[in-house]
Amino acid sequence: MRNTDPIAETITGRLTALQASQRLSAWSLIVSFLGDAIGPRGGEVSASTLQSLMQRLGIGHGAVRTALSRLAADGWIERSREGRNSFYRLSADVAETVLSAERRIYAASSLLPADTPISLVIAPEPLSEATLRTLDSFGALQLAPQVLLCFTHGPGLPPALRPPGATIADAQSLTAGAALLETMAEARQAREIGELRLAYLPLSAALDQDPSPEDAMALRCLMIHEWRRLALRVLPVPADLLQPDDPEPETRALIAAIYARLLAPSEAWLDANAATPSGPLPPPDARLGARFAGL
Repeated sequence: MRNTDPIAETITGRLTALQASQRLSAWSLIVSFLGDAIGPRGGEVSASTLQSLMQRLGIGHGAVRTALSRLAADGWIERSREGRNSFYRLSADVAETVLSAERRIYAASSLLPADTPISLVIAPEPLSEATLRTLDSFGALQLAPQVLLCFTHGPGLPPALRPPGATIADAQSLTAGAALLETMAEARQAREIGELRLAYLPLSAALDQDPSPEDAMALRCLMIHEWRRLALRVLPVPADLLQPDDPEPETRALIAAIYARLLAPSEAWLDANAATPSGPLPPPDARLGARFAGL
């Protein structure tokens, strides 16, 4: 019987799936790695470290160099040099955005308290594209071209969700009908999150033994890369509106459990392989240990 390595098989399988869906890019993986692994350890790392990890993820040196050039040109990262060695960090603005996003990516839960107040906002005209782009950030749900459902009382709504002339109705509870439940499931990314859970569920038993440091770092980067994209789009809803078939809480708990098992060996890989202009990476700061706290 052929011996299989479930960790390596998962890495290969997820890379294949991302390639097939055209959601695998060197520049996005690099940003995920810098934010997740390097941010808590000083924020700066050598180009050779990036090349080594990306090679384990099936991305060649040429693609990595192109991605780094693109990220630098677009202001996502900053480069410094020490002799012949290059080092990279997220630019200040991007690092601040990434740090803010961590509150949703590594939160213990996406649910709001069951007694969270509710507002229905009826705008006098269809919402602008600028307003629509802010909905995810503010936890609002568009029900119709001129109608928003917001999980906060009117006085607490940000200006972007209170267009001039809008009608705002506040309530303490909501009975969701079939149409609203379907809209909420889409906003909760139910289908994609359910698929992600099925993809990573086999690992829950496979991680009884520590993976190799290299595979742990590769899988951690890949998993957070996939989870981040969905976690930042999940609509937070009051706990009493959570539907029994909503896969997000179980998926978040699964990602948290796998992340916890990968943490020590992946950090060991960083200790052995990652470098800064002044030498090895500094120890991680407190935010690393606080990720997924409470799960």
